[in-house]
Amino acid sequence: ELFSVESVPPERALAHDMLILGCPAMGSEVLEEEVFEPFFTALEGFLQGKKLALFGSYGWGDGEWMRSWQNRCAAAGAALMAGGLTAESAPDPDALAQCEALGREAASF
Repeated sequence: ELFSVESVPPERALAHDMLILGCPAMGSEVLEEEVFEPFFTALEGFLQGKKLALFGSYGWGDGEWMRSWQNRCAAAGAALMAGGLTAESAPDPDALAQCEALGREAASF
């Protein structure tokens, strides 16, 4: 199932065995603050043992937001797929291929 965080309550997302979460870096390399951060914060306390993959894009910096996000997930006890998938700016064809590969890998994680 594919959902935007605006359309699914955290409880429904947590009903799934595997979550693939995507969020761009905003501001000074943080998760989008108005919609995604509150959604993720609601999930965060319930990620123990949850299979999880992360992806997103950034337009400046070096991807620190992804490392911070991965650390939060690890601290919450999530079974995090190795590495978060990042793309600088809009995803190019190579980044899109990596996204497709992430989906295939997540299906067998």
